[in-house]
Amino acid sequence: MSVPVIFNEALNLQQLGVPEASIKHGSTTMESDKWIVCVEPSQVTLVDLQNGAQVTRRPIQAEAAIMNPVTSVLALRSGTTLQIFNLDAKAKVKSHNMPEPLVFWKWTSAANLALVTATAVYHWSMEDANPPSKVFDRHATLGPNCQVINYKVSPDLKWCVLGGISAGAQGTVNGNMQLYSIEKKVSQPLEGHAASFASIKLAGRDDPAMVLVFHEKKAASHPSEPPKLFVMEVGRDPAKGPPFRLAPTSIPIPADAAGDFPVSLVVDDKHDIAYLLSKMGYAYMFDIHSGKTMYRAKVTQDTVFVTCSQESTGAIFGITVRKGQVFRLQLNPAALIPYITATLRDTDLAIKVAGRLGLPGAENLYAAEFERLIGSGNVPEAAKLVAASGGALRTPATIARFQQIPAQPGQPQPVFQYFSTLLETGKLNEQESIELAKPVLQQGRPQLMEKWLKDDKLQCSEALGDLIMPMDPSMALSVFLRAECHPKAIQCMVQRGEYDKIVPYATSVGFQMDYSTMLSQLLATNPQGALDLAKGLVSAEGGPLIDIQATAEAFLSSNRVQETTAFLLEALKDNKAEHAYLQTKLLEINSLPP
Repeated sequence: MSVPVIFNEALNLQQLGVPEASIKHGSTTMESDKWIVCVEPSQVTLVDLQNGAQVTRRPIQAEAAIMNPVTSVLALRSGTTLQIFNLDAKAKVKSHNMPEPLVFWKWTSAANLALVTATAVYHWSMEDANPPSKVFDRHATLGPNCQVINYKVSPDLKWCVLGGISAGAQGTVNGNMQLYSIEKKVSQPLEGHAASFASIKLAGRDDPAMVLVFHEKKAASHPSEPPKLFVMEVGRDPAKGPPFRLAPTSIPIPADAAGDFPVSLVVDDKHDIAYLLSKMGYAYMFDIHSGKTMYRAKVTQDTVFVTCSQESTGAIFGITVRKGQVFRLQLNPAALIPYITATLRDTDLAIKVAGRLGLPGAENLYAAEFERLIGSGNVPEAAKLVAASGGALRTPATIARFQQIPAQPGQPQPVFQYFSTLLETGKLNEQESIELAKPVLQQGRPQLMEKWLKDDKLQCSEALGDLIMPMDPSMALSVFLRAECHPKAIQCMVQRGEYDKIVPYATSVGFQMDYSTMLSQLLATNPQGALDLAKGLVSAEGGPLIDIQATAEAFLSSNRVQETTAFLLEALKDNKAEHAYLQTKLLEINSLPP
């Protein structure tokens, strides 16, 4: 069976000429999937990952160098002196002398460089000329004997987490972290080795949840006690409801890795997955929504000292110390659900992950669970299951099942409960929109349809517009326009008497109309409408869309002298020589005795 993670080596720094001694924490950095920067004794090596790992070596003397994650802006450090250079512009952007040495630094975004000293954390903005500003003091639990290995800022810029390691009893390595609220200016110490923030969309909630995902291992815990994974929301407005928080879940540490500890936790924001990488080379993959471990494997024999994520794919990169292997871990979507089902044997997790990510492999599980819920009369949960299934269960057959269930006293009809659940979570598909519209329109409640259309909750189609047309041509026109059903849209305009809008609309969408037939029909029923349409056709951008003489004769043959005159005045306003005959005809018409 295929495993749910794709692992491959992207490149090797030693093979690119980077000396082994420079491939270590503090000397080699990788802030994004764009650049790797290596500080060597007499130069700085830049590996351009966006251009086939092209190597550039610059004769720069520096203790450390770190590239902006988005732009070609390089930060250099020598002692307490910091300098920022724009490589594209070949210019120094800014510089600063720190009051004390740095022990760690990291770009938290394209606009901010975080600077950590032995006592405090600073942020240095690239958007102004100001010097670094202190954000918070280091907590006592991250004292002078603690080596800082990571720092993260939440996507909403309201939270920070600083992490470090220190020597523990009997050769163990303790982890301590400091969670800091920028708004409240308060810190919370945490015992663990790695953490990261993620913004996730929770079912049944309109507002996203800003969660902290972190590894916890208390120094005082028994060696046999496994570490825990915590997922907890930070900073939610109490007025919106209680914060999201999972019960801590045990992390399954292999028997041969009792003394192992994490060195990095990276979030795949594309799939709401957290990857934990350990010193011994193990990779763990967690579902952030449940906290459950979905996969574990040893991916390298060497220590991973730097990691970063690839926003476009959700993949993560890691670099091994000394050997310089740059590897890439990425979700294998086709294999995830079969693996959870067959290996983990966790049906509930398989159903939820497949629905959230729209992955294949859970179709039979959905069907079985749906039948179980329907059989037990649990309509609300059955509706939620369908809503969470992606497209697996959202079929006409499912609608029919809910329509066949008799309503309980005092309860809405099951099919309305079903549609209500779908509307809460997203947009109805074409068939669902039609089946919901039928009873709503029969009950004479077009205002509901109007609201759902305004909120883009219905899939517009010709069939939906046809249902609405007899009751509300204006709403039907809106549906036909969105569905790009041009003939029906024009039919609505005719019914609404908006003849002057027909030609501009048809022209803008490139729709070819049989205007002669439409004019003939209108002449018999609505001469003024025929005139308005004819004026639009003869004045269309790019030239007349009808034969002027034939149209004038059609009006005359219906004894519409006034309309014929008005049409010819519009058609002949440019006074072209080729229209001399028609100009004479116009004079003749208006010279006839009444």
